[in-house]
Amino acid sequence: MGTAMSSVCNTPEISVIITAWNSGRWIAETLRSVFRQSFQDFEVIVVDDGSTDETAQIVASFDDPRLRYVRQENRGQSVASNVGAGMARGRFLKFLDADDLWNVQHLEAQYQAIRDCPGAIASCSWGYFREHSESTQPRAEHVNRDFDDPLEWLVTSLTQDEGMMGVWMWLIPREVWQQHGRFHEELTLNKDYDLSIRLLLGSRCVKFSGRALYCYRKGIAEAVTQNRSVRSLASALRTTQLGTASLLAREDSPRIRRICANRFQMWLFSFYPEYPDLVRKAEEQIRELGGSDLKLQGGFLLKVLTPLFGWKSVRRLQVVAKSFGWTHIQKWKRQRGLKRVS
Repeated sequence: MGTAMSSVCNTPEISVIITAWNSGRWIAETLRSVFRQSFQDFEVIVVDDGSTDETAQIVASFDDPRLRYVRQENRGQSVASNVGAGMARGRFLKFLDADDLWNVQHLEAQYQAIRDCPGAIASCSWGYFREHSESTQPRAEHVNRDFDDPLEWLVTSLTQDEGMMGVWMWLIPREVWQQHGRFHEELTLNKDYDLSIRLLLGSRCVKFSGRALYCYRKGIAEAVTQNRSVRSLASALRTTQLGTASLLAREDSPRIRRICANRFQMWLFSFYPEYPDLVRKAEEQIRELGGSDLKLQGGFLLKVLTPLFGWKSVRRLQVVAKSFGWTHIQKWKRQRGLKRVS
């Protein structure tokens, strides 16, 4: 592992950490969105997780003394993120996926929100796009405001919004990262869930930066979130267990127990019936937490069948349907949805 480029000697305010794996299709656009920021006191650390495409050459084409590049053997995004954080010298840390983009005011807005508020963490607005980031529409979420108590941000996100926990949302003070940060390196799918909970609960408050827009690219077939292997789903179970432990350590109450049970139930729907060991573990957790009231989500047919036959029978029917080509119909439906965010 060695650096190909080095940064200037002055300590930057913000360290931007980008992990990349075969990201040659997007990383030039991503880096341009960083270097065009209205706030310029930053360094950029690109950690290449063993790419076999042109990622290294594209990064090398950017002639900027603030850019550092380091390559490692393919060990996963969690390891690469920790490597980048370990190299960071800034007062604040900011993560960016190699296929995503920022609007021009992103860093400035988040920095202004917390620069005079020690221990605070900054959130941002975000939205999906497929090809053209200019089409990104910020999600209208209940967490789009300041929170004096970070636990209430979590409760609101997990009960009123979709529970987006990407670490890319935050501008993180170095002292918060040092005390509560670091990815669990064995985790893949849902790895940000546990870490974001730790970072938030280790912060004094949450400051919302509405002018900071994160443009989240959809429709990448090889994305971690598309992986449904047993190892990947076991990671989702484990990070849910870790996040639950952190939440209950802060407040062991009926509302927190129900929130955590519902999170396990959400993953149980994905585990059943193909992964019986994960099903058993998730069901045990749900029982220990007092039960879940989360319903299986889906279209009209699912809503009709579930009350009649129960969600487990419906899930078994879905698995059978996949073997008869239903996957192609689902893919077509996803493509229709993606066109609406392009």
